[in-house]
Order: sequence, then C-alpha cells, then structure tokens
Amino acid sequence: MPCSFIMMLRRSGRTKRARYTMAGTHSIPSDIDILICGGGTAGAALAGIIARDTDLQVVLLEAGPDYGPLAAGRWPADALNAIEICRSHQWAYYGMAHPSHTQPTGYDRARIIGGCSSHNGCVALSGARADYDAWPGLGAPGWDWASVTPAFERAKRQLRVRSVADNEITPWQRVFVDGCIAHGIPWTDDLDNPDENVGVGASPVNIVDGMRWNTALAYIDPVRERPNLRVVGDCLVDRVVMENGRAVAVDALIDDTSVRIAARRIVLSAGAYGSPAVLLRSGIGPTDEMKRLGIAVTHPLAGVGQALADHPAGNLRLDWSGSL
Repeated sequence: MPCSFIMMLRRSGRTKRARYTMAGTHSIPSDIDILICGGGTAGAALAGIIARDTDLQVVLLEAGPDYGPLAAGRWPADALNAIEICRSHQWAYYGMAHPSHTQPTGYDRARIIGGCSSHNGCVALSGARADYDAWPGLGAPGWDWASVTPAFERAKRQLRVRSVADNEITPWQRVFVDGCIAHGIPWTDDLDNPDENVGVGASPVNIVDGMRWNTALAYIDPVRERPNLRVVGDCLVDRVVMENGRAVAVDALIDDTSVRIAARRIVLSAGAYGSPAVLLRSGIGPTDEMKRLGIAVTHPLAGVGQALADHPAGNLRLDWSGSL
C-alpha cells in the first residue's frame, strides 16, 4: 500500500515555482499538492519520501517545534540522547485507562518534529509474519508479510537500524538476561525474526553513535533544501474543512493566529490520539457521539475515537547497594 500510494503521486515535469502566503511568522505555499497534518513518525517519513521522489508541492504541519537539520545544532540533547526517554516535548495526555481505575494514567506522546520517534526507546521490530498474513483475511489486501517486507527493509536502511553489540549490553541487562535463561526462556540472536515468538535478547535499534535516529533526521533532513517541501513547526491543526464530502483545507493555529490552509490532497497523520480528535472536531465520526457533543456531522463514520489499544509499559524500580 505505501508503494502504490507513492507511485500514484508521481508525475513528470519540473518542480513548479510556488506562491507563498504568510501565516504568522511562516510562509506557506498557496498552491499545495499534499498537505500532511502531523510531522511525527509517519508524517515526517511520508513527507520526505514524496518530496524526494516527486515534484509535488508538499507542506508538512507539526504541532511541536521543528529544530531544523541536525547540522544546525538546535536539537535539544534529550531528544537525541538514545539512553533516555525525552520528557521535554510532551502532549501530557492523561485519562482513565479503565472505568474501575481511580487515578488517571499518563500517556506519553511527543510534540516535536519526528513525533514519538524523537522520544522513544529506539526499539526497531517489524512484528510477526503470522499477524500480517492474517490481515488480508480481515479486509486488508496487500498487507501480508511478503507484500510489506520490502517496505520494512527500506525503512530499516533509512533509519540505520542495526543489531546491538555484545559489549553494549549493560551489567543490569546482563543480569536480567541471565535470569530469563535460568527460568527457561532461551536466548535469541534475532528478536526481529518474524517466525520466532519466544526468547530474550537485544532488540535491533535505530541508534547512531548514541543518537536517537528519528524519522525527521532520516527522511526530512536529506530533502530540506528541495523547493517542493515546506516544514511548518508550531502549527496546531484544529479541524479538516469539508466541501461536498471532500476534504479541501484545514483550520490551524500558528502564532496564536487562526489560518485556513487549502490543498489538493490532505493527509491526517496526527497519531493514534491526535488523528481521531481532529476527525471528531471536523464532524467526521459516529453520528450519535458528535450530536451529543454539539458537533455538526459532515461525514458519518462509525468507530472514530473508539477501540484504542496502546502497548503497555511497566516501570521496575529497585534500590540496591553494592555491585551487580
């Protein structure tokens, strides 16, 4: 699906000279082919690929800051440091994970160019072959393992995914591994084996010289100087504007100023939490839910904002003295 999407956007001819309008302190082309809302893990990659492989005018909107190319030296240290989770650029989402809970749960989501790839643990795993092979039978043709593997391989090259060397495993990690093996969990040299579902080992990582190699560095930096790409940071997309059942523009906030940005095609890549919120504010979602919230329905679509499943995380905190 990603390959056919990019192929669909190809066209011949030279890159056209864009006209610009001012939105706050940003100049935005007034003639936009592809407007991508959300410069996170997926949005940054998509913008970079389209700008690289076509002459289409691409504008990428990101709610958080865009620190520019790595060479400019403006990236905050905690966003680049691969051994810590970046906490300085957060959406600070909180919610009740279950009706029985009495305390809200925090949900980490990055508000920065590159999205969660700029603050995560750099674990680079593709998943299990059996899961992908089951998807076509559930209504997703073209998402079987054989079809998606070439895209995974391209992404791994772009993100410079590598194996962890034995001398990189810390004493604490070594004790954990030894404990797993002692309890019958076998060591595996390849946690990214699509057919291996049991084992303990070091995950492949997108870490380069101790640096978190996010999708902004991998996909945007190589094409920042191309005339058909414009990255707009600190731009909060509020809603999608619909006309005759078609998305034609977005309303956004830049420098505390409301702006309307039109485009021929609009891609919403605001994340698992942000995208449903934008859709619902746009009147796209379950009719009863939007009416209850007083939102005019522009396109009824069941399921929006529902059935969220996020991967769990647990913290293990220990106090000890002496050495491992």
